[in-house]
Formats: sequence, structure tokens, C-alpha cells
Amino acid sequence: MRAIRKADRGHQVAFQGLFDRGAAERIRNLDVMVRERRELADDQFWPEDLIGLEVRPNGGIVEDVIFGPAQERLVIGRDGRHFEVPFVEALVPEIDIDEGFVRLVEIEGLSEPRDR
Repeated sequence: MRAIRKADRGHQVAFQGLFDRGAAERIRNLDVMVRERRELADDQFWPEDLIGLEVRPNGGIVEDVIFGPAQERLVIGRDGRHFEVPFVEALVPEIDIDEGFVRLVEIEGLSEPRDR
């Protein structure tokens, strides 16, 4: 793989050795498998590492990560209801995978659970 970027409906991937449209069309809609995951920077996380983390200080659990065109959002479950929080440092300033929690800055109206 040479490069990857988000697109309207998924991702666009450029592979080494494929330089023309015909070659790209021949592999369109094929499944892609990777043997090894890349190393993440200190401020990056795999979605499955976030799901299940406790939300502090007011409780709840990270139930999902939604990938949007502008930014990712964490889906927080609390008391049988859910709300979404933009996954940005200002609102999620601390993530401790080893201790099993995320720290959430709660803003009135944003972090009020609603039925899904």
C-alpha cells in the first residue's frame, strides 16, 4: 500500500504496483487483508481498544466509535441511554487503556443521554 485516505463511502487506497485505472478496476470490491497493524502514535487508538472503557467522572461506558467526515465521535452509554461526544482532546482529555477509562469533559446539553 502506498497511501490511504477517507472518501465519501469508505476509503481510497493506492497500492504499490498499480498505476493505471485498468489495474485498479481489476481489484475493485476485493477484500483487503493486512498481516500486521501499523504502530500508533501516543495519541492514537484502535477503536476496539476504546469500546468498553469506563467514562469518568460521571460514569458510563464507551459503547462505540463513529467515524465521521469531520471527526470521530464516541458513543457513551449511561443508565440505559446513549449520547455522542466528539472525540477531540478538549472533550476527551485523558485516555488510559491500561487503567480502563476515558476522562470526559461534560458540557450541558451535549452529554445528556437519550434513547437510541
